[in-house]
Amino acid sequence: MSIKADGQKWATKESQAVRNEEYARKASENMPVTFNGTTELKLKDFFFKVLSGSAQGILIGVLPAAVMKYIIQYSGLGTTAFGSNLSAILTLFTSLIPFLIGMAVALQFKMKSLDVGVVAIATAVASGSIRWAQAPTGFLNPVTGIRSLAPANIYIASGAGDVINAMIVSAIAVLVTWLVSRYLRGFGSVAIILSPIIVGGGVGLVGKTIAPYVGDVTTWIGKLVETFTRFAPIPMAILIAMAFSIIIITPVSTVGIALAISLSGIGSGAAAMGVVATTIVLLINSWRVNKPGVTVAIALGAMKGMMPSVFAKPVTMLPFLLAAAISAIPVALFNIQGTPITAGFGYIGLVSPIQSMVKDPNVPATVMNHFINPMIAVLAWLIVPIVAGLIAQYIFSKLLKLYVPADFQQEL
Repeated sequence: MSIKADGQKWATKESQAVRNEEYARKASENMPVTFNGTTELKLKDFFFKVLSGSAQGILIGVLPAAVMKYIIQYSGLGTTAFGSNLSAILTLFTSLIPFLIGMAVALQFKMKSLDVGVVAIATAVASGSIRWAQAPTGFLNPVTGIRSLAPANIYIASGAGDVINAMIVSAIAVLVTWLVSRYLRGFGSVAIILSPIIVGGGVGLVGKTIAPYVGDVTTWIGKLVETFTRFAPIPMAILIAMAFSIIIITPVSTVGIALAISLSGIGSGAAAMGVVATTIVLLINSWRVNKPGVTVAIALGAMKGMMPSVFAKPVTMLPFLLAAAISAIPVALFNIQGTPITAGFGYIGLVSPIQSMVKDPNVPATVMNHFINPMIAVLAWLIVPIVAGLIAQYIFSKLLKLYVPADFQQEL
């Protein structure tokens, strides 16, 4: 007696028991797998799930404000209550990046809602995007206008925090959740009480403790980039652009690095051009193998979303470096400048190109003292990077055959 394929009629009357067994088997195969103590954790799979979740969390938090910044500013919406509130809300997304990373990582492991919330909370409190300190009696709350009657903690949203620490804490939280589920049965009926306290609070406290040491990584990278600023303009621009072309597809914040070392002038322009070079190479490959939405997302600034595919084959970083080196030369030749804030943006919201052309009265001459015309901007920000990207693509993909566009296949 054999089980017939889907869509075929049974040749003879089969017993109800056999039919039920077949239905049960199919139901079990289609049943969603939930993360628990029996889930097998493999190092490579674990690493890439954390990486993929982190990339998604970063994109959710960064893109809205980056894309809308100049739209709100130059459309006149910024002068209205609606535009001001929208801008504030989108900016607040940035401070929620650690929370979003924790949430997205947990979802990568198909966790249940309680565990997703706990991992997200642990990641959020440990990564420095929300800071707190004790205010003395009589402290005037700038929001409510009420003075405190006793010493109390105040909480301040402070940028995106340390993304590297957020990734580490989310990974620790996933591992602790797995251990609790495996050996303590997930705290059983009191999970709703103990999980947030022990996993959320405990892992969050561990993450906050290690945060200063993890932050030293960003500090070290910043000091390395800072040494490049002591060179002559052309080698300085090339080295900074190459550095930022790689940093943009890692968990390290390009803006954070630039702000940490106050990267301005040609150094800022070179950093932004490095980001642009990586964007162009990713676009050249993505449009061939990814869905249109992925390619559009990259154009809008979703370079970090490509971390999993790039880390899976590190040789794909070589065209970023070459394209950045070529693209950086016009930066030095045409004295293309920027500010520490615009150094890490590139094409995102057209922040870097606009800053290089339009004089901002809020930017002092000590930071930027030269602005380029639109013709130079098109040449430097568009034509040269595209040519450089195509050259890099030809050398490393067509000539040396080190990678193929399919290596950049990615779901965002």
